[in-house]
Amino acid sequence: MVKIAAIYQGELSDLDKIRISPLSRAYTFSDSIYEVIPYFSGKPLCFQKHMDRLFNCISLMSISVNLSLVVGEIKKLADSLKNKDGYVYFQISRGNDLVRSHFYYDDIEAERFGYAMPSKYQSSPMDAMLCEDIRWGKCNIKSTSLLGNVLVMNEAKDKGCGEVVMHRNGMLTEAGASNVFYLNRDGMVRTSALSENILPGITREILLEALSESSIEVQEGKCSIKDFDESPSIWLTSSTKGLLPLKSVLGTKYILDQSNNKFKDIQNLFESAMKLHLVASE
Repeated sequence: MVKIAAIYQGELSDLDKIRISPLSRAYTFSDSIYEVIPYFSGKPLCFQKHMDRLFNCISLMSISVNLSLVVGEIKKLADSLKNKDGYVYFQISRGNDLVRSHFYYDDIEAERFGYAMPSKYQSSPMDAMLCEDIRWGKCNIKSTSLLGNVLVMNEAKDKGCGEVVMHRNGMLTEAGASNVFYLNRDGMVRTSALSENILPGITREILLEALSESSIEVQEGKCSIKDFDESPSIWLTSSTKGLLPLKSVLGTKYILDQSNNKFKDIQNLFESAMKLHLVASE
């Protein structure tokens, strides 16, 4: 069995040896947030952007934690990747209760946990399922409260799909674990504008920055799922997927056009942007 490096409250260990209290508020209430930082040959992609998002979520959740400890523990985990591709998962819960209670006490100590996982981006296009967005109303917070995601993603798995594309009242929000972009019938790149229904993805930001410096037209805003029927290309962005095209979206007429030159240009732009960000992290 491959050993996975992990950390709990500053103590390094193997993941299978970590023990967490059943009264952790992460366990009883999903009262916790997390971050995923991708590494390529041991180099982090946009480390500070990931830390800024993590710290913002900590602030939005009013969790009291030593931020320098968090950064130090993430870097310790990253060292265990030993110049390999992979990611660091890091989670912060409000802490452990004495007994289960909706009310937390004032001096509760935040709980820090994380692990480092060697992995590669998935490169093959996947199928997705269209579904209603049933998640809670603060999706801009990277919370471990992911029951809505879990339910629809497992329904999609049962139908042979690897992801979901969610909407509210016919308007695109995002995927189960990714942001969503597409080309409309006029060749414009569309994606949902940031809101409480959208996580501000770091990979999303990298792509938008690259597109803004190119001749390819891009627009953030309200996106109708009706556009999918005439789209040649729909794709996902995330820290663990990079830029991943969808082959099909169950519930629509969409089928990926493998020959679309504009999408190929977008893929090349993204790859160049990724390389620049990795060089900047050295």
